[in-house]
This record gives sequence, structure tokens and C-alpha cells, in this order.
Amino acid sequence: MTRRPCLRWLISGSVLIAAELLPTVAAAQLNTQHVKGASGLKAGSQPPPGGYVIAPLLYIYDTDTVKDADGNPLDIDATLTSALFAAGYSQVTTKKILGGFYGFSVLFPAGANNRIQGTEINQNPGAGLTDSVVTPITLGWHTPRADAMAGFTVYVPTGRYADGARNNTGFGMWGFEPSLGTTIYLDPKRQYHAATVVSFDVQSSKKDSTTKVGNEINFEGGLGSDFMNGKLTTGLAYYWAIKMSDDQIQGVPPFLLRGKNTTFGLGPEATFPIEKNRTIYAFVTARVFWETYARVTTQGNSFLISVTFPTKPIKLPG
Repeated sequence: MTRRPCLRWLISGSVLIAAELLPTVAAAQLNTQHVKGASGLKAGSQPPPGGYVIAPLLYIYDTDTVKDADGNPLDIDATLTSALFAAGYSQVTTKKILGGFYGFSVLFPAGANNRIQGTEINQNPGAGLTDSVVTPITLGWHTPRADAMAGFTVYVPTGRYADGARNNTGFGMWGFEPSLGTTIYLDPKRQYHAATVVSFDVQSSKKDSTTKVGNEINFEGGLGSDFMNGKLTTGLAYYWAIKMSDDQIQGVPPFLLRGKNTTFGLGPEATFPIEKNRTIYAFVTARVFWETYARVTTQGNSFLISVTFPTKPIKLPG
């Protein structure tokens, strides 16, 4: 069973969650649009040619702690929860470019509530549409013992945004994210696997502002195993986000921006099918992360659950 779709290209750009944080001027760093933990098990594997609809996608991030550059909690009330509801579509074609199958995807967040927007941690803009995510190209390669993927994602500022406003649901900036990943199968039957995707985020300046989020590198993936002839995948997923350059925040002198965001999260993941009469109609993925390390950002936990429908139900042999 090899048709478990990789959701990386739909959920990697869910741009609302834990979007920006400026807990204090003395320890100020902003997050990129990339959602930490968007990828997990088999993150470096492209699904087989076909269409995939994801609906719904639910992502919840919960925290009560902000860490400074030394790993100490800041003495502020950081209790908050962000939630995202979204839907998207991914297509993998039979066309090959450089030997890899060409694909693309789009994600349209349908609704969200984000309390980590802007420069105040308790700010709550309420529910609303946010920015959109387009991945115009992914390429996937497959060998008996390894898969590989490459892609390019664009974050489009379609959400509500005005500089200094307290009800922003978008970010007022463009984001660009090249990525490269692989899944290695540890045995000839491809039951055990290890995967990593590396992505790099670059942002434009925010609308009507000189504020610019620093660049970030993300490592995501996991170690897992397939059961039930490949229909069930379980294991341990991880993410590691590292800010590579300083933010430029309008009105804040650079010498006050001490430290860069770094976050590491770890947790279980499972994907299983919705099946009837030996026909698979959908796949359900659930993933939980606990952040075990954080600097100059929130430290909390997240939960993701999504349902993916192949546009053509999968008939199982036998």
C-alpha cells in the first residue's frame, strides 16, 4: 500500500497559526508564515499521480509560556490558543520534469481565530479569513529504497491587514519558501522509514511598513512504520525551526532585538484510511507536538487533524 498521500504541500502554508509574536521589546522576534510541524512522517514522499482534496484541516496551537533568549519564562500572561480551519487541493500529474513527477497545490484558510497576531500577545482580532498559500511546483522522485521531493511555495497576502491595526487576520507580506526533502526506507519491504524536509523562508516587508521578518530554516519529518499492508502509518514526528537573520521592526532600534527564534517540537503521528468494501475513500491524519525547546518565542503544544479525499477512490487488490 503506497498511496497514502503526503499532506506537506497543503498544510505547510497554513499561515495563521502562531504567526507573529513580540512579547516584549527587549526580547522581540517575529515568526515567519511557515507553520511548525506542517510535515511529518513520509514528508519527503510525493503521493502517486492523481487529485487530492483536503477538507477539513484543523490546527490548534496552545501555549502559556514565552521564553527569552536564555530559556527563561517571561513574567507575562501568555495563556492563549490559536485555531485554524482550512481546505485545499493538490494535484500530482504524470508529466515529468527533470525525471520527477510534476505537482501543484493550493490552500485556502476558511476561518481562523488568532490571538498571537501583531505586537501584543493578548490581542484577539476574532475570526476571519487569512492569507492564501500556493505551491506552483513540486517534483517527486521514487526509487525502491528512497523518495525525494523538491518544491517552491508562495504565501499570498490575501488576509485583512493594515499597519498598526488591532484586527489583522493577514500578515501584509509575501513569503517565499523553497524546500527539499527525502524519505528513506530502512528495509526492502519499505515498512520502516525516516524522513526529513528542509525549507527556507524569505519574506517581503510588511505593507505600508519597514518591518521585515528575518529569514528562517525549518527541518521537519519523522521516523515511523507502516502496518496493515501499508494502510496504517504511525511513528514519531518532529520539527526544528531556526531563525537565521534578525527581524527589522519599524520603530524598534536593532540593539533592542536580542536573540533569534528557535523551537523544537516532538510528538506522535498516525494516518489511517476510511475504507468500505475494499475501497479507500479518504485518509485521516492526526499529529500532536509538544515543544521541548524554545527561545525568544512561545513554548506550547499543537494538534493537527486533517481528512484527505482522493478524487478517485482507491480500489484495493483482492
